[in-house]
Amino acid sequence: MIKNNQVATQNLVLSLPNVISAIRVALAPLLIFFIVQGQAHLFLSVLAFSLFTDAIDGYLARRLNQVTELGIRLDSWADLITYAVMLLGLIQLWPELFERESNYLVIAFSSWIVPLLVCQARFGCFPSYHTFAAKIAAVSVTPAYFIATLWDNSLIFRGVLLFYLWVALEQVIITSILPRWQGNIAGFWVAASLARNHGEDSGSDSE
Repeated sequence: MIKNNQVATQNLVLSLPNVISAIRVALAPLLIFFIVQGQAHLFLSVLAFSLFTDAIDGYLARRLNQVTELGIRLDSWADLITYAVMLLGLIQLWPELFERESNYLVIAFSSWIVPLLVCQARFGCFPSYHTFAAKIAAVSVTPAYFIATLWDNSLIFRGVLLFYLWVALEQVIITSILPRWQGNIAGFWVAASLARNHGEDSGSDSE
């Protein structure tokens, strides 16, 4: 949730968190190049750096009081691009792993696309809620992906992909009850509180 910060709410572009998110986007072509070249270890090395930046941009935005709507949306776009490249990496560099886990990947993809479509239909934008559950999933998918690709052990990977079902359900609930879109909502209980306060304010205005 964007705090009352007049500078931040003006979609500040040149902030450190936004630059970090932009770097993640910029790394995508390099990752794709390594995929095409079959350079699995270089791909994983750059991916590790990209995912590390994902872990710090949100923290820095809050720490530096530079939370912006632009930053929230940019982070979501960077996440989307990074996950797409990770999927492409599985398809090209570890095809057997991809085929074996394809059912779980379909579940995870559906868990991403359904909340997006619901939010697009209601608010015309990405969810970009960055809930606690979504953050847990994002943090967990990194070691799960590396364990699956490096050691061919996909048990944790499957668990994380299934956890995205809850992430998706919560985002749909949030979209359904929010009176208007806003990013950085910790969970459905925050959205419920916002909806309740909005209802009380509307009731007071009508009196």
